[in-house]
Amino acid sequence: MRYGIIGLGWAARAFHLPALKTVADAEIVGGTDSSDEQRKSFGRETGIATFASVDDLFERARPDVVVIATPPDSHLDLCVAAVQRGAHVICEKPFVSNSGEAEAAMQAAAKAGRQVAVNHEYREKPIFRAVKDRIGAPDIGRLVFTQIVQLMDLAPWDEPVPWRRAMPNRTLFEGGVHLVDLLLMLYEEPAEAVFARRSAGLDSERDADAIHLLTIEFPGNRLAQITIDRLCRAGTRYIELRADCEQASLRASHGGRVLFQLGMKRAERPGARLLFGLGGLAWVERGTSRRTLARSPRNPGVVATGTLFRKIDAAFRENVEPPSSAREARDGLEIIDAAYRSAETGERVVIAR
Repeated sequence: MRYGIIGLGWAARAFHLPALKTVADAEIVGGTDSSDEQRKSFGRETGIATFASVDDLFERARPDVVVIATPPDSHLDLCVAAVQRGAHVICEKPFVSNSGEAEAAMQAAAKAGRQVAVNHEYREKPIFRAVKDRIGAPDIGRLVFTQIVQLMDLAPWDEPVPWRRAMPNRTLFEGGVHLVDLLLMLYEEPAEAVFARRSAGLDSERDADAIHLLTIEFPGNRLAQITIDRLCRAGTRYIELRADCEQASLRASHGGRVLFQLGMKRAERPGARLLFGLGGLAWVERGTSRRTLARSPRNPGVVATGTLFRKIDAAFRENVEPPSSAREARDGLEIIDAAYRSAETGERVVIAR
Protein backbone atom coordinates (compact mmCIF):
# COMPACT_ATOMS: atom_id res chain seq x y z
CA MET A 1 0.00 0.00 0.00
CA ARG A 2 1.23 3.46 -0.93
CA TYR A 3 0.81 6.02 1.89
CA GLY A 4 0.71 9.80 1.75
CA ILE A 5 0.61 12.21 4.68
CA ILE A 6 -1.39 15.44 4.72
CA GLY A 7 -0.08 17.73 7.45
CA LEU A 8 3.62 17.41 8.32
CA GLY A 9 3.70 18.77 11.86
CA TRP A 10 4.46 17.19 15.21
CA ALA A 11 1.86 14.39 15.06
CA ALA A 12 3.07 13.18 11.67
CA ARG A 13 6.70 13.11 12.78
CA ALA A 14 6.29 11.82 16.33
CA PHE A 15 3.56 9.22 15.75
CA HIS A 16 2.41 8.60 12.19
CA LEU A 17 5.75 8.19 10.48
CA PRO A 18 7.21 5.82 13.12
CA ALA A 19 3.94 3.85 13.12
CA LEU A 20 3.90 3.49 9.33
CA LYS A 21 7.44 2.12 9.43
CA THR A 22 6.08 -0.87 11.40
CA VAL A 23 3.43 -1.68 8.76
CA ALA A 24 4.57 -4.44 6.42
CA ASP A 25 4.69 -3.47 2.74
CA ALA A 26 3.73 0.14 3.48
CA GLU A 27 5.51 2.58 1.18
CA ILE A 28 5.48 6.24 2.21
CA VAL A 29 5.33 8.04 -1.11
CA GLY A 30 5.02 11.66 -0.06
CA GLY A 31 3.57 14.35 2.13
CA THR A 32 2.08 17.79 1.85
CA ASP A 33 1.59 20.79 4.13
CA SER A 34 0.43 24.35 3.56
CA SER A 35 3.62 25.57 5.26
CA ASP A 36 6.67 25.77 3.03
CA GLU A 37 8.87 25.58 6.13
CA GLN A 38 7.19 22.36 7.31
CA ARG A 39 7.58 20.79 3.88
CA LYS A 40 11.25 21.64 3.67
CA SER A 41 12.11 20.45 7.19
CA PHE A 42 10.10 17.23 6.79
CA GLY A 43 11.77 16.40 3.50
CA ARG A 44 15.21 17.22 4.93
CA GLU A 45 14.67 15.09 8.06
CA THR A 46 13.03 12.09 6.41
CA GLY A 47 14.11 12.02 2.77
CA ILE A 48 10.44 11.65 1.78
CA ALA A 49 9.16 13.67 -1.17
CA THR A 50 6.96 16.64 -0.30
CA PHE A 51 4.39 18.44 -2.43
CA ALA A 52 2.99 21.95 -2.37
CA SER A 53 -0.66 20.87 -2.44
CA VAL A 54 -2.99 17.94 -1.90
CA ASP A 55 -3.63 17.87 -5.64
CA ASP A 56 0.09 17.51 -6.31
CA LEU A 57 0.35 14.70 -3.76
CA PHE A 58 -2.37 12.69 -5.49
CA GLU A 59 -1.34 13.44 -9.05
CA ARG A 60 2.37 12.80 -8.61
CA ALA A 61 2.65 10.30 -5.72
CA ARG A 62 -0.62 8.37 -6.28
CA PRO A 63 -1.20 7.20 -2.67
CA ASP A 64 -3.59 4.34 -1.89
CA VAL A 65 -4.03 5.67 1.66
CA VAL A 66 -3.64 9.14 3.14
CA VAL A 67 -3.04 10.01 6.77
CA ILE A 68 -4.74 13.33 7.59
CA ALA A 69 -2.85 15.16 10.34
CA THR A 70 -4.16 18.71 10.00
CA PRO A 71 -6.33 20.71 12.46
CA PRO A 72 -9.85 19.25 12.79
CA ASP A 73 -11.74 21.99 10.97
CA SER A 74 -10.11 20.79 7.72
CA HIS A 75 -10.79 17.07 8.18
CA LEU A 76 -14.16 16.78 6.44
CA ASP A 77 -13.08 18.42 3.19
CA LEU A 78 -9.83 16.45 3.11
CA CYS A 79 -11.56 13.13 3.86
CA VAL A 80 -14.10 13.68 1.10
CA ALA A 81 -11.43 14.75 -1.38
CA ALA A 82 -9.29 11.73 -0.56
CA VAL A 83 -11.98 9.07 -0.93
CA GLN A 84 -13.23 10.68 -4.14
CA ARG A 85 -9.71 10.27 -5.51
CA GLY A 86 -9.80 6.58 -4.63
CA ALA A 87 -7.78 6.60 -1.39
CA HIS A 88 -8.58 5.12 1.98
CA VAL A 89 -8.16 7.50 4.93
CA ILE A 90 -6.65 7.41 8.40
CA CYS A 91 -7.74 10.66 10.04
CA GLU A 92 -6.31 12.15 13.20
CA LYS A 93 -8.69 12.77 16.05
CA PRO A 94 -11.00 14.58 16.50
CA PHE A 95 -12.45 13.06 13.32
CA VAL A 96 -14.63 15.98 12.20
CA SER A 97 -16.46 18.81 13.94
CA ASN A 98 -19.70 16.97 14.79
CA SER A 99 -21.72 13.83 14.13
CA GLY A 100 -23.44 15.42 11.11
CA GLU A 101 -20.09 15.95 9.41
CA ALA A 102 -19.16 12.37 10.31
CA GLU A 103 -22.25 11.15 8.45
CA ALA A 104 -21.25 13.22 5.42
CA ALA A 105 -17.75 11.73 5.41
CA MET A 106 -19.15 8.22 5.76
CA GLN A 107 -21.56 8.73 2.89
CA ALA A 108 -18.77 10.02 0.64
CA ALA A 109 -16.60 7.02 1.52
CA ALA A 110 -19.44 4.55 0.88
CA LYS A 111 -20.19 6.14 -2.49
CA ALA A 112 -16.51 5.90 -3.45
CA GLY A 113 -16.13 2.36 -2.12
CA ARG A 114 -13.35 3.42 0.25
CA GLN A 115 -12.80 3.03 4.01
CA VAL A 116 -12.12 5.66 6.69
CA ALA A 117 -10.47 5.05 10.06
CA VAL A 118 -9.66 7.46 12.89
CA ASN A 119 -6.46 7.38 14.93
CA HIS A 120 -7.98 6.69 18.34
CA GLU A 121 -4.76 4.99 19.37
CA TYR A 122 -5.56 4.90 23.10
CA ARG A 123 -7.67 1.80 22.53
CA GLU A 124 -4.45 -0.01 21.55
CA LYS A 125 -2.34 1.11 24.49
CA PRO A 126 -1.47 -2.11 26.37
CA ILE A 127 -2.96 -0.99 29.69
CA PHE A 128 -6.37 -0.20 28.16
CA ARG A 129 -6.27 -3.24 25.90
CA ALA A 130 -5.61 -5.38 28.99
CA VAL A 131 -8.75 -3.99 30.64
CA LYS A 132 -10.80 -4.56 27.50
CA ASP A 133 -9.56 -8.13 27.06
CA ARG A 134 -10.48 -9.11 30.63
CA ILE A 135 -14.10 -7.92 30.49
CA GLY A 136 -16.41 -10.92 30.23
CA ALA A 137 -13.85 -13.45 31.44
CA PRO A 138 -15.33 -16.06 33.83
CA ASP A 139 -13.51 -14.60 36.84
CA ILE A 140 -14.36 -10.98 35.92
CA GLY A 141 -17.92 -10.99 34.58
CA ARG A 142 -19.87 -8.43 32.63
CA LEU A 143 -19.18 -4.70 32.69
CA VAL A 144 -21.51 -2.78 35.01
CA PHE A 145 -20.11 0.74 35.48
CA THR A 146 -17.08 2.70 34.28
CA GLN A 147 -15.54 5.90 35.56
CA ILE A 148 -12.81 7.86 33.76
CA VAL A 149 -11.11 10.84 35.41
CA GLN A 150 -8.68 13.31 33.81
CA LEU A 151 -6.85 15.85 36.00
CA MET A 152 -4.56 18.45 34.42
CA ASP A 153 -3.00 21.75 35.44
CA LEU A 154 -3.42 23.22 31.95
CA ALA A 155 -6.40 25.47 31.35
CA PRO A 156 -7.70 25.13 27.78
CA TRP A 157 -7.08 28.84 27.12
CA ASP A 158 -3.39 28.29 27.99
CA GLU A 159 -2.84 25.46 25.49
CA PRO A 160 0.55 25.81 23.72
CA VAL A 161 -0.85 24.63 20.36
CA PRO A 162 -2.55 27.61 18.66
CA TRP A 163 -5.55 25.78 17.17
CA ARG A 164 -6.29 24.14 20.52
CA ARG A 165 -5.93 27.42 22.41
CA ALA A 166 -8.38 28.98 19.94
CA MET A 167 -11.16 26.59 21.01
CA PRO A 168 -11.19 26.64 24.86
CA ASN A 169 -14.93 25.92 24.82
CA ARG A 170 -14.38 22.57 23.05
CA THR A 171 -12.20 20.70 25.56
CA LEU A 172 -14.49 17.65 25.60
CA PHE A 173 -14.33 17.56 21.81
CA GLU A 174 -10.58 18.07 21.42
CA GLY A 175 -9.05 16.06 24.27
CA GLY A 176 -12.04 14.32 25.83
CA VAL A 177 -12.70 12.41 22.62
CA HIS A 178 -10.05 9.91 23.76
CA LEU A 179 -12.03 9.25 26.95
CA VAL A 180 -15.31 8.88 25.06
CA ASP A 181 -13.72 6.48 22.58
CA LEU A 182 -12.37 4.31 25.40
CA LEU A 183 -15.89 3.97 26.76
CA LEU A 184 -17.22 2.94 23.35
CA MET A 185 -14.46 0.34 23.10
CA LEU A 186 -15.33 -1.10 26.51
CA TYR A 187 -19.13 -1.11 26.09
CA GLU A 188 -19.05 -2.20 22.41
CA GLU A 189 -22.27 -0.37 21.53
CA PRO A 190 -23.48 3.22 21.13
CA ALA A 191 -24.75 5.23 24.08
CA GLU A 192 -28.46 5.91 24.63
CA ALA A 193 -28.44 9.20 26.56
CA VAL A 194 -26.19 11.81 28.17
CA PHE A 195 -26.46 14.28 31.03
CA ALA A 196 -23.63 16.79 31.35
CA ARG A 197 -22.52 19.93 33.14
CA ARG A 198 -19.54 22.19 32.29
CA SER A 199 -17.73 25.09 33.90
CA ALA A 200 -14.91 27.55 33.29
CA GLY A 201 -14.14 27.52 37.00
CA LEU A 202 -14.42 30.75 38.97
CA ASP A 203 -14.31 32.92 35.86
CA SER A 204 -18.01 33.15 35.03
CA GLU A 205 -17.38 35.45 32.06
CA ARG A 206 -15.19 32.99 30.18
CA ASP A 207 -16.73 30.65 27.58
CA ALA A 208 -14.76 27.49 28.26
CA ASP A 209 -15.27 23.94 29.46
CA ALA A 210 -12.24 23.59 31.70
CA ILE A 211 -14.33 21.33 33.92
CA HIS A 212 -16.69 18.75 32.45
CA LEU A 213 -18.93 16.19 34.15
CA LEU A 214 -20.77 13.57 32.08
CA THR A 215 -23.10 10.73 32.94
CA ILE A 216 -23.59 8.40 29.98
CA GLU A 217 -26.27 5.73 29.67
CA PHE A 218 -25.55 2.55 27.73
CA PRO A 219 -27.95 -0.29 26.84
CA GLY A 220 -28.59 -2.89 29.49
CA ASN A 221 -29.05 -0.40 32.35
CA ARG A 222 -25.30 0.31 32.38
CA LEU A 223 -23.84 3.71 33.26
CA ALA A 224 -20.53 5.49 32.82
CA GLN A 225 -19.05 8.77 34.04
CA ILE A 226 -16.36 11.09 32.70
CA THR A 227 -14.78 13.82 34.82
CA ILE A 228 -12.40 16.32 33.23
CA ASP A 229 -10.70 18.95 35.41
CA ARG A 230 -8.20 21.12 33.55
CA LEU A 231 -7.79 23.46 36.56
CA CYS A 232 -6.32 20.87 38.93
CA ARG A 233 -3.21 22.16 40.72
CA ALA A 234 -2.25 18.67 41.88
CA GLY A 235 -0.24 16.19 39.86
CA THR A 236 -1.46 15.37 36.36
CA ARG A 237 -3.49 12.17 36.08
CA TYR A 238 -4.11 12.02 32.36
CA ILE A 239 -6.45 9.02 32.46
CA GLU A 240 -7.57 7.12 35.54
CA LEU A 241 -9.99 4.40 34.47
CA ARG A 242 -12.05 2.08 36.66
CA ALA A 243 -14.27 -0.56 35.04
CA ASP A 244 -16.44 -2.27 37.67
CA CYS A 245 -17.57 -5.72 36.58
CA GLU A 246 -19.71 -8.38 38.24
CA GLN A 247 -16.86 -10.10 40.05
CA ALA A 248 -13.93 -7.68 40.01
CA SER A 249 -12.85 -4.12 39.29
CA LEU A 250 -10.47 -3.47 36.42
CA ARG A 251 -8.21 -0.43 36.73
CA ALA A 252 -5.84 1.47 34.46
CA SER A 253 -3.69 4.53 35.14
CA HIS A 254 -2.10 6.30 32.16
CA GLY A 255 0.64 8.78 32.80
CA GLY A 256 2.78 6.91 35.30
CA ARG A 257 2.26 5.58 38.78
CA VAL A 258 4.82 4.91 41.52
CA LEU A 259 3.34 4.42 44.97
CA PHE A 260 4.62 2.69 48.10
CA GLN A 261 2.10 1.90 50.83
CA LEU A 262 3.04 0.72 54.29
CA GLY A 263 0.72 -0.07 57.18
CA MET A 264 -3.03 -0.44 57.25
CA LYS A 265 -5.91 1.80 56.30
CA ARG A 266 -9.59 1.19 56.84
CA ALA A 267 -10.85 -1.82 54.85
CA GLU A 268 -7.33 -2.81 53.77
CA ARG A 269 -5.04 -5.57 54.91
CA PRO A 270 -1.82 -4.74 56.79
CA GLY A 271 1.52 -4.94 55.01
CA ALA A 272 3.51 -3.20 52.28
CA ARG A 273 2.67 -2.65 48.63
CA LEU A 274 4.59 -1.17 45.72
CA LEU A 275 2.76 0.08 42.64
CA PHE A 276 5.13 0.77 39.78
CA GLY A 277 4.39 1.73 36.18
CA LEU A 278 6.34 4.69 34.80
CA GLY A 279 4.23 5.08 31.66
CA GLY A 280 1.06 3.48 32.94
CA LEU A 281 -0.30 0.46 34.74
CA ALA A 282 -3.36 -1.82 34.57
CA TRP A 283 -4.51 -4.11 37.33
CA VAL A 284 -7.47 -6.10 38.64
CA GLU A 285 -8.88 -5.63 42.16
CA ARG A 286 -11.02 -7.95 44.25
CA GLY A 287 -11.63 -6.52 47.67
CA THR A 288 -8.20 -5.64 49.05
CA SER A 289 -6.22 -7.89 46.71
CA ARG A 290 -4.86 -6.74 43.37
CA ARG A 291 -2.91 -8.22 40.49
CA THR A 292 -1.04 -6.36 37.75
CA LEU A 293 -2.33 -6.97 34.22
CA ALA A 294 -0.04 -4.80 32.07
CA ARG A 295 2.45 -1.96 32.09
CA SER A 296 2.96 0.63 29.40
CA PRO A 297 6.00 0.09 27.18
CA ARG A 298 8.50 2.76 26.32
CA ASN A 299 6.97 5.25 23.85
CA PRO A 300 3.42 3.94 24.37
CA GLY A 301 1.92 6.41 21.89
CA VAL A 302 4.12 5.17 19.05
CA VAL A 303 3.55 1.52 20.02
CA ALA A 304 -0.23 1.97 20.16
CA THR A 305 -0.39 3.95 16.91
CA GLY A 306 1.69 1.28 15.17
CA THR A 307 -0.57 -1.49 16.45
CA LEU A 308 -3.69 0.34 15.29
CA PHE A 309 -2.18 1.24 11.90
CA ARG A 310 -1.27 -2.40 11.22
CA LYS A 311 -4.83 -3.50 11.95
CA ILE A 312 -6.24 -0.70 9.82
CA ASP A 313 -3.86 -1.51 6.96
CA ALA A 314 -5.02 -5.14 6.97
CA ALA A 315 -8.66 -4.01 6.73
CA PHE A 316 -7.88 -1.57 3.92
CA ARG A 317 -6.24 -4.34 1.92
CA GLU A 318 -9.51 -6.30 2.15
CA ASN A 319 -11.60 -3.13 1.72
CA VAL A 320 -13.63 -3.93 4.85
CA GLU A 321 -14.55 -1.69 7.79
CA PRO A 322 -11.39 -1.04 9.81
CA PRO A 323 -11.01 -0.96 13.56
CA SER A 324 -11.56 2.54 14.99
CA SER A 325 -13.76 3.24 11.99
CA ALA A 326 -15.55 6.41 10.96
CA ARG A 327 -18.76 4.80 12.21
CA GLU A 328 -17.31 4.36 15.70
CA ALA A 329 -15.94 7.90 15.62
CA ARG A 330 -19.43 9.12 14.69
CA ASP A 331 -20.83 7.31 17.75
CA GLY A 332 -18.31 9.15 19.92
CA LEU A 333 -19.17 12.50 18.37
CA GLU A 334 -22.87 11.82 19.05
CA ILE A 335 -22.02 11.54 22.75
CA ILE A 336 -19.97 14.76 22.63
CA ASP A 337 -22.68 16.64 20.71
CA ALA A 338 -25.28 15.44 23.23
CA ALA A 339 -23.06 16.46 26.16
CA TYR A 340 -22.77 20.04 24.89
CA ARG A 341 -26.53 20.22 24.30
CA SER A 342 -27.19 18.86 27.77
CA ALA A 343 -24.80 21.33 29.40
CA GLU A 344 -26.50 24.18 27.57
CA THR A 345 -30.09 23.16 28.30
CA GLY A 346 -29.64 21.49 31.69
CA GLU A 347 -31.57 18.49 30.40
CA ARG A 348 -30.80 14.84 29.79
CA VAL A 349 -30.34 14.32 26.04
CA VAL A 350 -31.47 11.12 24.36
CA ILE A 351 -29.33 10.07 21.39
CA ALA A 352 -31.81 9.34 18.60
CA ARG A 353 -31.10 6.73 15.92
